[in-house]
Amino acid sequence: MSVEFKRHERKLECIMGMVLLLFVTIIALSMGNLFSQKKMGKEAKPTDRKTIKKNGFCVVIDPGHGGDDPGKVGTDGTLEKDLNLQIGKRLKSRLEERGYEVYLTRTEDVHLGSVKFRKITDLNERCEIIRNCCEKNKKSIMISIHQNSFPKENVKGAQCFYYHLSEDGKKIAEYVQKRLNEHVNGDGEKQMKRNDNYYILMNSDCPGVIIECGFLSNPLEEKQLREEEHQNLLAESIVQGIDEFFRKRSDLTGDEPK
Repeated sequence: MSVEFKRHERKLECIMGMVLLLFVTIIALSMGNLFSQKKMGKEAKPTDRKTIKKNGFCVVIDPGHGGDDPGKVGTDGTLEKDLNLQIGKRLKSRLEERGYEVYLTRTEDVHLGSVKFRKITDLNERCEIIRNCCEKNKKSIMISIHQNSFPKENVKGAQCFYYHLSEDGKKIAEYVQKRLNEHVNGDGEKQMKRNDNYYILMNSDCPGVIIECGFLSNPLEEKQLREEEHQNLLAESIVQGIDEFFRKRSDLTGDEPK
């Protein structure tokens, strides 16, 4: 009887020992996870929960064309409407990182406005969106993204167009063109151009520019324009020009952009 009792006693001690070991292991793992979470949380907090301070300025980005209006078609079949939207979204992201309030006239491959008289209603809808944004924030500008084409395949480069009666539009074009020449155009430097009949520049009620980002008629530039790196370079150059415009405007005597 005593031998049997001792066997049960040893068996019970063994079981209790295993339970105790398991309990200690669980506690150790829990404390390790807690320490790791605290460490990770402390290190991640400054970047993961970064708050972007708004700078008070607004940019309306107009990716030209869309839907059954492809715009220019490249030598390799690239559609202008697709590039305009891709570059427009990249530009939006970078502007928001700098604290701008940003709107897109279109976020998908669609035309705007009614079906009848499609082109003019599309343009009117874009102008209405831009006007509404400008009414909400007087410190607004408009950037319309497009691609160019020319009979000669060797012509290339990004170029800004502004409405000839808009002094602020001219300034935006000046600052953006400068950055495009520095970072995108290289030896093929281009000059900004005045215009007196671009519908969206005449009817947007805020200063703006049309940016022809490159020539789809140039096979090499068409290929570049499809590349993510080149689109990012275009977006960053445009942002730098916009930054400079608003920085110079803030030095004036409280006048709003016209």
